Amino acid sequence: MLGNILRFFRGDPRHQRRERPLDDAPLPKLGLALSSGGARGLAHVGVLQVLEENQIEVHAIAGSSMGAYIGALWAAGFSGKALEELAEEMHDRRQLWRLADPIFPPMKGLFHGLKARAHLERSLGDLCFEDLERKVLAVSVDIDTKERIVFRRGRIADAVHASCAMPGIIAPVLINGHRCVDGGVIDPVPVGALHKFADVDRVLAVSVVPTFQDVDEGLCRNDDEPPPSWLKRFGRTLNGNVNLLAKGNMIDTFRQGIRAAQIRLAHESCKRADLCLRPEHFFAPWHDYAGFRRFIDAGRKVATENLDEIRALLRPDFRQTHETSPYISMVGHDVA
Repeated sequence: MLGNILRFFRGDPRHQRRERPLDDAPLPKLGLALSSGGARGLAHVGVLQVLEENQIEVHAIAGSSMGAYIGALWAAGFSGKALEELAEEMHDRRQLWRLADPIFPPMKGLFHGLKARAHLERSLGDLCFEDLERKVLAVSVDIDTKERIVFRRGRIADAVHASCAMPGIIAPVLINGHRCVDGGVIDPVPVGALHKFADVDRVLAVSVVPTFQDVDEGLCRNDDEPPPSWLKRFGRTLNGNVNLLAKGNMIDTFRQGIRAAQIRLAHESCKRADLCLRPEHFFAPWHDYAGFRRFIDAGRKVATENLDEIRALLRPDFRQTHETSPYISMVGHDVA
């Protein structure tokens, strides 16, 4: 007995506390926040492809608008390559117009969005959030109460439809008494939703929303466009007199106003992520699905360039090297 006590104080290895090897520690759970952004959000596909190719496991996904659309399909089993093929299908404007279901008169929006939801149901069917292996969160907003709505139960197609219902363009989507519109209006990069509703240790954000620097450098303007010919000017004038979506008209002005507000919202959200990827920003219309290849390549590029930083998130000894704002839980609940 006395010998055991002496060995303890002398530092005998048999009586020293054994530290668990770092390699045996469980890997941190990674959450992925995918931003809104229209066609520009196809950059998320490129990021997901790089994560797949490097066997980087994602535990949970939160998405707003296009981020919800892509995140839900990926969680449902569509590979990055399959998502690229879906994007290629949409590059033809005629295909987009086949999904148009105009409202007449256009009092609640220009389109119902029901054909677009039916198109999504071709891929998802009646799949529910509860059926998925990964946690998926789709963000929307109740236009009447101004609350953020985080869908995490029920039919995924309905939730994504609500998350993508751009105000003024798509009519609000009624779910359980809530009139829901585009999640990008209130939470364009849903980092906070992951903190609140998902059991994750690290958050990787992907934001295609312009940054303050992008604005300062004029990347939100199309300054490189050559002067239009007289025929093109005539066409634009004619289009501006009949098309509510034309540049400078009511819907375009409304959408641009929302976009300006999103820049600051996205900036604050990204500060709460452990790492934020920002694909290269270049001027492109929000509906430029014909340019899908550029967006996907931009996503691949930024993910590849930051691959070491992404892998570092999964190390148990990861420490943030940047300052983050204190996390304040955003108001809102989940429905469905």
